[in-house]
Amino acid sequence: MTDYKDKRKEFLLKIGGLSLGKHCSSIHCNKTFFDIAEMAELQNGDIRLQIEMQIQDKMAAINFHFSGFVVAACDRCLDPVQVPMDFSEELIVKQVEHPEEFENQEDENIWYIDEREDKIDVFHFVYESILLAMPMQVIHPDDENGHSTCNPEILKKLEELSNTQEEIDPRWEALKNIKLQ
Repeated sequence: MTDYKDKRKEFLLKIGGLSLGKHCSSIHCNKTFFDIAEMAELQNGDIRLQIEMQIQDKMAAINFHFSGFVVAACDRCLDPVQVPMDFSEELIVKQVEHPEEFENQEDENIWYIDEREDKIDVFHFVYESILLAMPMQVIHPDDENGHSTCNPEILKKLEELSNTQEEIDPRWEALKNIKLQ
């Protein structure tokens, strides 16, 4: 449990009290991160997160660079597959007197916080960014000969199931003969 609390604290970024200019830090998103996030889609991973903050008066421009991999279930065979990650995201944090006035703001990459706040929690921003960077379909890559590297037993079963012909209800079969003009 202590590991979880320590890992969560890493995502609290101090923005108040910092001198104007550039500030850099890094976070390692490992199994503990994915366990805390409770992402059903992602089982594990190893991502290096480089954070560069440009502090200005009442504003911080934060650039996140993600590099590494996550482990997800293959959409074809359900075995684990490593998905490489290498992308960047930007977050703008504005310190304002009345942040509630900006609650209906459409851009999710601009946050309005109370000007008295000196820390922000970017944990959810980080894991949502990882989820959004995932490809639409996660499957094992083909080998150098163009053959799937998915679980061969599952591929065989899928082939057997796809070769079975379903009997079509005769009422629907008759609709095939209708000519549309």
